[in-house]
Parts: sequence; C-alpha cells; structure tokens
Amino acid sequence: MELPFITLDVFTRTRFRGNPLAVVTIPANVPKPTQEQKQIVAREFNLSETVFIHDVADPETNHSRQIDIFLTTDEIPFAGHPTVGAAVSLLRGSPHPVTELVTKAGRIAVTRTSEDSATATVPHNVHLHAATLSSYAGITAAQLQANDEIRKLELAAPIFSLVKGVSFALIELPSLELLAEVTASGRKFNAEGFLDQDWQNGFIGRFYYVRTGSSTADGVPVVQLRTRMMAEGFEDPATGAASSCLAAYLSTEGGDKQTTPTRRYDFTQGVEMGKESVIQVDVNLKDGALDTVILGGPAVQVMRGHVQIE
Repeated sequence: MELPFITLDVFTRTRFRGNPLAVVTIPANVPKPTQEQKQIVAREFNLSETVFIHDVADPETNHSRQIDIFLTTDEIPFAGHPTVGAAVSLLRGSPHPVTELVTKAGRIAVTRTSEDSATATVPHNVHLHAATLSSYAGITAAQLQANDEIRKLELAAPIFSLVKGVSFALIELPSLELLAEVTASGRKFNAEGFLDQDWQNGFIGRFYYVRTGSSTADGVPVVQLRTRMMAEGFEDPATGAASSCLAAYLSTEGGDKQTTPTRRYDFTQGVEMGKESVIQVDVNLKDGALDTVILGGPAVQVMRGHVQIE
C-alpha cells in the first residue's frame, strides 16, 4: 500500500519555523491501514504528531473528513497544530470545500481565512483539577525545574483539561528571562497522582507563559503572551491544544476573567528553540459561560512524497 503525504510547518509562514506536521492521506479506494500500521508510520516520521486524513468517495457532497492524530507512541483525541494543519491542507486550492473535521474528541468546524490559514472550532469539555503538582506525593526533583523560583511556581500551578485526555499544568512566570531558563524534563508524571477521578488518562504537558501585553482590535480585547510547552524531555515549538487550554482557563478561571463576549489571545511560542510560531485563539462566552474556542493560524508546505506500508 502506498499513501501520499506532505509535511507542513504549522503556525508560521516561514519554512523551517513553526511546528512540523506530517499529513498522510488515506484514499477512499484503498484498504484502510490498521492502528498498528498508522502508529508505525507516525514513529517513522518521528514528529510530535502525524495526522491521517480519510479521503471520501463523494467530495462534491461530503464536506466532512475523518482525521486520526498520532504521537510517536499513541493516538490522541485532539491536538491543535495537526487540526489546523489538516484544515489548511484540505482547504488550500480545493474545488470542494471541507467544512468539518471529525476527530476522536468530536466534530470540529473549520474555515479558511486566507490562502495559507485556517481556523478550527476546538472541542472542549474543560475541567479544573482539585490538585496541583505539590499534591502529588510521588513527585521527584528530576520532574521539576532546577531554578528554585520556577519550581515553586510549578508546584502551585493549576492543572486544567481542555478535553478528557488533554491536560496541562499552566505555569505563569513573571519575566521572559525566567521563561528562557525553562528546560525539558525527561520524567513522566503519573496522571493518577494529581488528576481528578475519571480524568486520569491521556497526555499531560507543562505550559509556561508570560503575559507580554494587551491591546484592542476591532473592539475585541487582545492578550499577548510568550509561551513554552514541555513534556517528557521534549519541547514543542507550537502547541495549539495548550494555547486553547490556557485561553479557556484565563477566560473562565483565572484572576483576570473575561467580561466581554469575545477575547482574543495571541501566543508566540518556540522563540527559544529558533522555531518562532504565532497562534491565535478566540474565546467566546455565552451567558457568562464558555461557548466556543476558535484556534487559528497559517501553515506552509515543506515536503511531499509517498509512504509505503506493508
């Protein structure tokens, strides 16, 4: 079996910046690869995520596409940069508009905003966990930052889930200088130690952020932030899920809760690793409660080819 693929750098318009993504298309007229085969392909690409798009036999009338998102080790229900990357690849120059992506986390409306950009309405079932990292009896020094000030802020940080299986410790730092000192820890957290019952599965990352400014655009408040995301010895250059998670938290749970129907968050991530990425998240409230989280950004194609599966 031979499947076409492209790679994109997502959340950037400049090749070799942003977050790389492999996009593999499964044509409608070929046997579907097994879960094991998809996992092997993702491991071979060895990127933070690989997305598989299931093509359809009737693109003129079927405007939905199923996508499967894989880490190198597991399938996950949702991730931001694979969703935006898949949307850009499907919407760019296509004569048949795609309006919806179907993920394991739910259906996601997608919209083309320019030739190389798209937005995705992020599925959410947000949850603030009762515990913090300091509540976890099994935590070790190797799982935390070496800098004393950062470590104290890590231990006190809230843990927030965007959906079940996608959770982050949200660690606010007071300066960009301190953000630059963050390093990747190689130790995995045991979810059972600090996630609430019925939420103890999936991906857990640490999202460090600094508020760098605020403004207004077309009457909408805008918050600017610089961020870094670490997980198990790995730094991600652009994390749409973490950005969506933090935006939802700040709008609904943080000390500066959203008071307008819409608030925009502009995230700059990956600067310290030379992979600067720009991510936009709009949070919309309805009757004071979280209504929609809209993630957006550009992507640029880098490679094209075929992967052979036996």
